[in-house]
Amino acid sequence: MKFPLWERQNQKATDEYLNAEVQNNIYKGYEEAARRLNDLVYETRDIPFYIHSFRINGTKKTRQALLESVTYDALQARTLGTIIDEVRVAADKLRRLDIFQYVDVFLDDSNEPSALDIILSVEEKSRFWIKTGTEIGNDAGSANISLNVRNAFGGAESLEAYMSAGTQTSHVFEFCLAKPINGNPDSRVDISAFSLTKNNQIYSSHDEIMRGIALKWRVLSRFGYHELGYGSTWRQICNISPQATLSIRESAGHSLKSSVTHTLIHDKRDDLMLPSRGYYIKLFQEFAGLGGDVNFIKNEIESQTNFPLGKGFIFSASLRNGFLYTLNGQQSKISDRFFLGGAQSIRGFKLNGIGPREEKKDSLGGDLYIAGGVSLFTPLPKLSKYPVKGHLFLNGGSLLQMNPSQRILSSIFSLSRAPSVSTGVGIVYRSSILRLEVNFCLPLVATTSDKLKKGLQLGLGFNFW
Repeated sequence: MKFPLWERQNQKATDEYLNAEVQNNIYKGYEEAARRLNDLVYETRDIPFYIHSFRINGTKKTRQALLESVTYDALQARTLGTIIDEVRVAADKLRRLDIFQYVDVFLDDSNEPSALDIILSVEEKSRFWIKTGTEIGNDAGSANISLNVRNAFGGAESLEAYMSAGTQTSHVFEFCLAKPINGNPDSRVDISAFSLTKNNQIYSSHDEIMRGIALKWRVLSRFGYHELGYGSTWRQICNISPQATLSIRESAGHSLKSSVTHTLIHDKRDDLMLPSRGYYIKLFQEFAGLGGDVNFIKNEIESQTNFPLGKGFIFSASLRNGFLYTLNGQQSKISDRFFLGGAQSIRGFKLNGIGPREEKKDSLGGDLYIAGGVSLFTPLPKLSKYPVKGHLFLNGGSLLQMNPSQRILSSIFSLSRAPSVSTGVGIVYRSSILRLEVNFCLPLVATTSDKLKKGLQLGLGFNFW
């Protein structure tokens, strides 16, 4: 028998209502079961228990030694609550090693009294993958490709061959092998070999070739991200422009740097490119002199703080300082010096346009610098739904070279005597991949050697100060 149209529509609505009711009842049942399970676990978490067996199903290339190191703490647990906590930690470690598509956990009764059988079901990710991308920042752009081998030797190792070509860095090649320590995704050892060529013609009339090897230990702790490394790098200043100044010509040639470095990053910002709250601190130290022909200590600190003012207004302040001191009584190499100026560094000045310069042409870099700025980000009418802000800023800094015979304190006091300062207004857009700034800049104070960028200045990149 065929129902009239209105009856069929009424029947359809009734079925949809009943299905919704069934789904709602099932969902409520799941919620109630989960609540009871949580209550039961909480009430019994101190009961003595142990793991009778721990099986991981689905591994093909992953070595047993890696799995044993990840599950070791769980196997030592002796109460139900500790077992559940440690199994959760082990599963999270396996997920963050980035070698499995999924990691599912199952707890089962054991034939032994006061014991559990733990089963982890996993599926390994594909071992080979290729990644391409682009990088934009500091008035430069590049395209890159990386060839990767995941879980290369069964211990969550990663092999990467990275190649890049661009405007400022004409080519980069790096081969890197990384391995987690004891199956810990937050502690890794990297060994790499690299070769790159930097095009510094636009501000310093030369190219620089760097080739070397590096060994790094990276660890994430409650204090932040640590990186301890050793590197041996051969540098060559070459392709000197016919119009290069005498200082650049004298810098031409080869140099070998052998150094140890340490980096600490503590980042509590809510966004890396356009934060509205939080702070950021980075400390960098380097000692060169373990062989090679350069001998120096180098320190740098970067800091930033951000907090909302309400109604879409955000205040941001940053401060940076760097110090390079040679220990052999010689002038520092241009390859090791600091450079300052540009849309991502100090707005209102050209790229590396602040500091020592010969014949008002070639930037020579410096051994000591200080830079800082404040910004006010404002909401824009009718654009509050979009990641666009108005921007008012005041920034400045100073960069100078040190004479090895000069007293350090006198050099530090010299930083405050002739700062380069600019102000301006503009618009900031935060996309999913980078930050874009369009600012109208007005230099307020400058030295005779500075390269100014008065008027519109475009900035593209990830980190702005």
